[in-house]
Amino acid sequence: MSATVAIGATASIYTVAIPEDGPEPSSFSLFACHPGFAQEQCRLGPLLNHPWFRFARTRSAPATDQQIQPRQSSDTEAIELARRYGFTSCLIVPTASIFDPGRVEMLCLGSTRADAFEGEGARMVRTLARALAAELHDCVMRHLSESLREGARLHETDIELLRLEWQGLSTKEISLKTGMSTATVDSRFQRVNNRLQCANRKASARRAAAYGLLEGT
Repeated sequence: MSATVAIGATASIYTVAIPEDGPEPSSFSLFACHPGFAQEQCRLGPLLNHPWFRFARTRSAPATDQQIQPRQSSDTEAIELARRYGFTSCLIVPTASIFDPGRVEMLCLGSTRADAFEGEGARMVRTLARALAAELHDCVMRHLSESLREGARLHETDIELLRLEWQGLSTKEISLKTGMSTATVDSRFQRVNNRLQCANRKASARRAAAYGLLEGT
């Protein structure tokens, strides 16, 4: 919230959509705004269905709410709800994931002033917003990766196996690289799959990557 105010905004949301095996992604959000907005938005529907986030899925550069056209009545309702909680005007900042293109992240800054993010003076705000989005990415992914590691009780060796699987190595190649027997590699993956609640090692590696567990390794 302090960073949001320092930039010149009055409210913000940072949301991450994490691909899973099922048809719908998981999501994690940080709200720097009135808590009532988070509660009412949950009743309205998933934030991933919000027109802001739908817009961020297909863009790489920041854009204002003036570039978003509601497609249906639920879009209008969602936008009106946000306006009641400090998002009269908005700046949407997509944050692309180089490590996992399937993960979508978005920072949305809000202001009670109309056209707050338009014009020549908004250029610095956009630069600072991108910097804030990068910081929030690091913070959120660190939290998610640590939570997954601890929840699944993964060791460094398990993460190394997942990293090699994510790189596309076969069982034999992983065996040669790690010094484990092929039987041990398969056995370790079976244990990891069970702990990550994934059907196979490919799905386990994808989940680990989506949660940021393999970044920087």
